[in-house]
Amino acid sequence: MLKKLALIGISAISFTAIGYGQKNNVYAELGGAGYTMTFNYERMLTDNILARAGYGSSEAQVARDDKISFMPIGAAYLIGSGNHKYEVGGGMTMLQGTLEMRGEYIEDNSIFFGGGYRYQKGTGGFLLSLKGYYLSIGEFSAPWAGLSVGWTF
Repeated sequence: MLKKLALIGISAISFTAIGYGQKNNVYAELGGAGYTMTFNYERMLTDNILARAGYGSSEAQVARDDKISFMPIGAAYLIGSGNHKYEVGGGMTMLQGTLEMRGEYIEDNSIFFGGGYRYQKGTGGFLLSLKGYYLSIGEFSAPWAGLSVGWTF
């Protein structure tokens, strides 16, 4: 089921962007919407709107399974001009596996909202982002932070 959703999401991003000469972003995010470390792909749908899909896995805080996978999917809006921008957005992180937090076993998907600083050249190249998030997973919710480093092409 998750593979089908990911395929549908990537197809929708690709078909939406046909005819636009927009940018692709590939980056690693430590912390952030994917809880641990995720590798992400973003597609700039317009100059200010982007869609995101990512994947990461971890063996830390795992309850019954050997590992747990995190797949953040979301959208964001960029505010500002030039290379330095403010980013606001949100989405959902799908979980595959069971996470253990404070003695509770969690299999729910996580909802996230966030915003922060983003450095990205309009012509392509280095991408750096520092964001604050608010994550809600099961009955738990908390502020969180993420650091992204990647490349725009």
